[in-house]
Amino acid sequence: MVKPGKLKNVYQYTIVISSSISNLDGSEGLRSASVLCFTVYHAMSAVGDWREAKDANGRVYYYNARSGESRWEKPQEMLSEDELKLLKHGWKTSRTSDGKLYYYNLETKESRWDAPSFETEEEREEPEVAKSIEGEEKRESYANTSKILNPPQRTKEEAEREFIEMLQENQVDSTWSFGKIISELGASDPRYWMVDDDPLWKQQIFEKYLSNRSEHQLLKERTETSKFKSAFLEMLRSKKEIRYYTRWLTAKRLIANETIYKHSVVKESVKKATFLEYVDSLAREREEELSQTKKQALKELEEYLRGIMTSADVLANGSQLPVVSWQHLLDNYLFEKNKRFVANKHFKVLTHEDVLNVYLLLVHETEDSVKEDLRQLQSKNYTKDRLARDRFKELLRSPELRIKADSKWKDVYPVLKNNPKFLRMLGTGGSSALDLFMDVVEEKSITMSANRSIAQNLLIEKGFEWYDEDDINISLIKELLSKEPHFQAMDVDDIDSIVKLLINLRKEKQKEQLEVQHRIWEQKKNYFRLMLKRFYRAANVKPDSWEVAREDLKNTVEYKELGDQDEVKRALFDEFKNASSEVDLRVTVPPQTSRKRPLSPRMELDY
Repeated sequence: MVKPGKLKNVYQYTIVISSSISNLDGSEGLRSASVLCFTVYHAMSAVGDWREAKDANGRVYYYNARSGESRWEKPQEMLSEDELKLLKHGWKTSRTSDGKLYYYNLETKESRWDAPSFETEEEREEPEVAKSIEGEEKRESYANTSKILNPPQRTKEEAEREFIEMLQENQVDSTWSFGKIISELGASDPRYWMVDDDPLWKQQIFEKYLSNRSEHQLLKERTETSKFKSAFLEMLRSKKEIRYYTRWLTAKRLIANETIYKHSVVKESVKKATFLEYVDSLAREREEELSQTKKQALKELEEYLRGIMTSADVLANGSQLPVVSWQHLLDNYLFEKNKRFVANKHFKVLTHEDVLNVYLLLVHETEDSVKEDLRQLQSKNYTKDRLARDRFKELLRSPELRIKADSKWKDVYPVLKNNPKFLRMLGTGGSSALDLFMDVVEEKSITMSANRSIAQNLLIEKGFEWYDEDDINISLIKELLSKEPHFQAMDVDDIDSIVKLLINLRKEKQKEQLEVQHRIWEQKKNYFRLMLKRFYRAANVKPDSWEVAREDLKNTVEYKELGDQDEVKRALFDEFKNASSEVDLRVTVPPQTSRKRPLSPRMELDY
């Protein structure tokens, strides 16, 4: 009966149903027909559900009207018989951008314009059938003529001679083991099987052959060190007693009867060096195995500790830390204190230091996690604090507070203290409420200073004349500013502040001018004092009265700089005269001479 899965289209399904019903009787025919009808129904429904369509760019795609599925590739149910044949051999069809058809191979990525040709199943089956028939004929006419299965029989002397010839022809040397002779020569040379009932005899002949080698063979074997090494290493691998810690003296006892060791002409040092290389390789393999085991153990230990350190019952022991302390872990969950730890065979290779390092690694991970949580919390708090500051800044600039350049915190605090925007500012990071208030006051001060500068320039342009009374100046300045468009839109309080600043500025300038004049006057008086000292020091005669001195000094520049201030000049002269008398008195007093060396008051005697 033909399987429906092998058929290519619905028409073939129909033919199969007809032939099946006609060839089958009874219930078996009905069951088979019903199965085939069900298959045909699903095949027809599957083909009927798929539709071909084009998108906005003109590309062809396929969609299933029942399931809603869509795809670019044509469904297998819609493939024609030729397309199915191509797909069976790994080929598909496609079209270029200009609509030209081409073929490409899914595996080799080959593409061609011409359709590939394939053999039909009938063409492929014909040579297979012919080969099968030919093989059966050969098996029927096969006769067991193998020389290996039917070796010629010889006496032991003849067999020994031909066995040695076989060894010589195959260039067997001391690097060969007897097992290698069995596997390589026993399967190809019938001379091996001339005496097939005595393997011990064959091995004795092999050792006899090795003992009777010629000098040429021995010299050749001596030069082929690499060949010896490979064979010697293979022999060492077969000795399971040799471990990575085996010494050469012990190994020699184990391999003393081995052919390659007993009959080899290679130096003993080469054999020992080869053995040491093999032992080193075993040690490296063991280290690698231990490394892999330790790596696996560390991985399992990390999972074990992570499960313990994050469990709720362990963390609920009153500790304020998010991890278990090392001492608590050591007393309850590590080494012989815990059956689960002891039961893990991989943990046997771990030391206390290894366990501690894994614990510290997990602690660092927990620390990093806590830091990350803290950073995220700080980020959220930063956003929250920033919003609180922004809302408080809006409150400070609201009309209900009317903060001015000269406002004080004590003036606005009674209004702010119960405001929710102010309360949300408390305890936040960054600038405090007082800092933000001072920022607003500073902004107002800067704005007020700029407006004061504008008003000052306006007074200069208008040629404003100042009076001694401040009330007159204030009224005149307000009247002048009220006529300017720039100040008309300003608040009355701001205008008053500007006028106040202008008045204070004028007073400060007046004060500065007085200070400058005072410094100049004092400088002139000082110059007059210096002139008196210079004038009368050169004349070496000092007048007794100011009237006499005035006649001497009236033409000097310093005298004229003091102007009409005759009293000031007289006072300065009297001061000069009195100072000169004190100097003369100090000079006329004779000093008291002493023969002792004067000592400084800070000097201490050493006796």
